[in-house]
Amino acid sequence: MPDEQLEAELSPVTVVESDASTADELLRRATQWDAAVRDRDESAAAELLAPDFALELVQPVRNVMTRQVWLEVLADYVVSEWEVEEQIVEVEGDVGAVLRRVRMEASVMGEDRGGVFVMSDLWRWIDGEWRVWRRHSTPLMPDRLLDRKPSD
Repeated sequence: MPDEQLEAELSPVTVVESDASTADELLRRATQWDAAVRDRDESAAAELLAPDFALELVQPVRNVMTRQVWLEVLADYVVSEWEVEEQIVEVEGDVGAVLRRVRMEASVMGEDRGGVFVMSDLWRWIDGEWRVWRRHSTPLMPDRLLDRKPSD
């Protein structure tokens, strides 16, 4: 999906006390990451991730997924709908944050992962570009995920 189409799908962005051009660049990289996830493009995703990237979950259960494992699972992360309902972009020096509420329909390794999620993506300026260092993702209705059974 072209970047312009992805940007048109995003909700309004709130930039908090950041240089607008720096925040715009971070948002552009975040949009590229969204596309890499939706397209299950391991190569594109790898270019956006910090070497020590991790997906960290605290709800419904604590889990940490390393960069290598996350990239391996990406092929089985099928996103059929992705809507950013709200987001805030903040940049301070070489650290950026993209905080979002996302409604998605997705499955991971055959298990339903749809719903509304609060996602915090922490970015670092590494070797002249923004790279995702951490993603924290929390479902707003965690009981819904615990009650699900794998798809047939």
